[in-house]
Amino acid sequence: MRKNLTLALVLILSLLWIPGVYAANIPAQQGVITDEARLLSAQEAESLARIATTDRYTFHVLTVDSLAGSNMSSYAADVYDTWGLKSRDILLLIAYENQLTEISFINPGLQDALDAWSLQQGGAAGNAAINKVLEKYFNPYAKNGDIPEGIRSVIQQMQAIGSSGQSSNTGSGAAGGADAGTAGAGSSPNGSSSRFPLLPVAGGLVLAALLILLLYVAITGMRRRKGLSVQREQLADLLVRANRALESLQPFQGIVQGKTGEMVEGISKRLTSRLVEISALQTAGQAPLPPFYRLSALKAAAEQLQQTEGEFRASLEEEEKNIAVVSDADRNVKQQITELKQAAPELEEQRQQAALETGYTLEEIAQDLQELAEETAKADQLELFDPIAAQEITAQAKKRQQQIEQDMQDVGTFDDKLKAFPGVLATTHSRIAGLIDQNSLHNMKVKPYDSLEQASAAASSMKAPLHSGDMDEVRRIGADMDALLTEAVAMTERQAMIRQNNLKDLETVRSTWATLSQRRNELQSRLAGAKNRFARQHLDALEKLLEEAGGALRQGAAEVPQLETWSSDARGEYDNARSGLDRLLALQDETASSMSSISSSLDTLEERLDSLSRLFTEGQSRVDAAYNLLHSRGIASQNRFQLSLLPEYNVLEQRLASGPYDLDQLEETGRSYASQIASFVEEANRLVRQKEEAERAAQMAMLREQQRREQARRRNSGPPGGGFGGGLGGGRSSGGSSWGGGGGGGRSSGGSSFGGGKSGRSSGGSKW
Repeated sequence: MRKNLTLALVLILSLLWIPGVYAANIPAQQGVITDEARLLSAQEAESLARIATTDRYTFHVLTVDSLAGSNMSSYAADVYDTWGLKSRDILLLIAYENQLTEISFINPGLQDALDAWSLQQGGAAGNAAINKVLEKYFNPYAKNGDIPEGIRSVIQQMQAIGSSGQSSNTGSGAAGGADAGTAGAGSSPNGSSSRFPLLPVAGGLVLAALLILLLYVAITGMRRRKGLSVQREQLADLLVRANRALESLQPFQGIVQGKTGEMVEGISKRLTSRLVEISALQTAGQAPLPPFYRLSALKAAAEQLQQTEGEFRASLEEEEKNIAVVSDADRNVKQQITELKQAAPELEEQRQQAALETGYTLEEIAQDLQELAEETAKADQLELFDPIAAQEITAQAKKRQQQIEQDMQDVGTFDDKLKAFPGVLATTHSRIAGLIDQNSLHNMKVKPYDSLEQASAAASSMKAPLHSGDMDEVRRIGADMDALLTEAVAMTERQAMIRQNNLKDLETVRSTWATLSQRRNELQSRLAGAKNRFARQHLDALEKLLEEAGGALRQGAAEVPQLETWSSDARGEYDNARSGLDRLLALQDETASSMSSISSSLDTLEERLDSLSRLFTEGQSRVDAAYNLLHSRGIASQNRFQLSLLPEYNVLEQRLASGPYDLDQLEETGRSYASQIASFVEEANRLVRQKEEAERAAQMAMLREQQRREQARRRNSGPPGGGFGGGLGGGRSSGGSSWGGGGGGGRSSGGSSFGGGKSGRSSGGSKW
């Protein structure tokens, strides 16, 4: 039984695998244009799709990169069958890297039309007829790399040949051809030679789905049961941890008081409550686990247990941290108090030594040492029964001790700073004086020496707090002294830099005003000349803008003397001069921009006039070119188009002869003038296209007449075997040719047999 079941499973998997292997190399159809080789742009594919379907035939185009060793004709037949194409469908297959093309269809009537066309072209029937279509209408474009145009040419020619053959193939012959095509399509098992019974496949799929479902339930259920068992074991671990935590509190219970006692009591109560809850949950967890197939029950139980276990674990970890705090305080606070006691005499000795060396009383530091001793004594009293409170006091005492140590160091530092200040002040004074002499800043408005006096006063005020040991105040005064000295030097250097920049920018302003004045004069000359060439409305705004620019020039020129006075060393108003120069430089930039705009506008007027002149002079050449085109195609114009008779021509000729020019009116007339010329040129092109279409229609009519006569001749002579449609399929044809100039010209493969074939399929191939 097990052996039979295994064999059935292997058979089902084989059935599921075979269709995928069969169709693995056949692309899925994507409309009438399936471009797997990416030879067509989106616009080209859309354009070809519009002409691929008519009321008689539908072309299906497939492009692939390579055949990967497959036979071209066999691959085309597989595509035709897999896609379920019918007698009205024509497949054009292009293998780009192999440079192969194949046309495949099942329609003896179309094959007859191709044969008649090929015979009229001096060719042969059967596969040679299909080859000739590809060689004549596809290969020339493919050689030039224009695959889209080659496809378009083949589609259009096949539609034309098929239409002419069907329209002339009336009577019993045509009916026989159509019937043969239908029969041929039917004889190839409805276009698919590899169909599979659906019922076994469906049964196999259902069985496979059931097996997968059973495996999923079994594996998932066992995994969840195992996870639930692991979670129950973790509860036991939590119970052990909680008991250990309670045991660690026993040395403190009944002994500690105050903050430590309250903390220990709270931890004990919470841990006892958690122990009861964990024990109850563990007792409930001894019940049997749900069966493995009850996935929902297993999942719900696991989630509930996981949530509860997570809450217990977080609570236990928090209590363990609290116990660690109590233990650390009990273990370390004694050592910390001892260190404070040992450091106190050393600090007092340092204070006395500093007072002896400096002559300062340092009573503020002495008071801090007294408070430190009191805090240490209080912590020592609480250490045994309330280590938590003792630790808090010890932490405050350590901060005070560190501050006292820093104050003791700063006493010597600021004593030295105060003694060295007169020398620093003198050095700073000399530096400022040097900057003033070097940059001629004797009359500057800022007062750096005032800052030096303020720094000196601050140094005097530092003595009292330094004597008493008020080091916070000493540090504040010291920072003020440094800031005042730095600011005094910085303001002097800033004035020197402003003075230098002012002198440089004054020179820039003078040279720029000269340049702008010259540009203004040039623009005035250009505007004066433009008044003779252009209408007033084109120039009014430009004249106003130039007048405003001139006013800005005059305004700026009037301010320069004042700025020079402020920048002089006699006045020393460098900040005022700087503000005025910044404003003047911005005014110069604005004026330069306005002048550039005026110049650009004048250039634009000239360009518009030049465009109108070119439009007028080039009109005649466009008309002459259109007449030459008509003449080359042998088309006579009934009424000759003469530009000189157009009203717009006369208007443009008169108004362009002399100024002033109203460009707006001229451009409106020019648009009308160009529109009439464009209409004439378009009409000439339409006449040429119309004649070309008429010539093509005449050629097609002649071709259809030749085909009709040839088919009539063939029907009268009668082929051996009794005409068309005499067999089951109507015949299979295939052929080949080559494009690209290699391999000995064209290559053909396959054969043709009308009346005795098997599938009624016509196929022809080509290599470029």
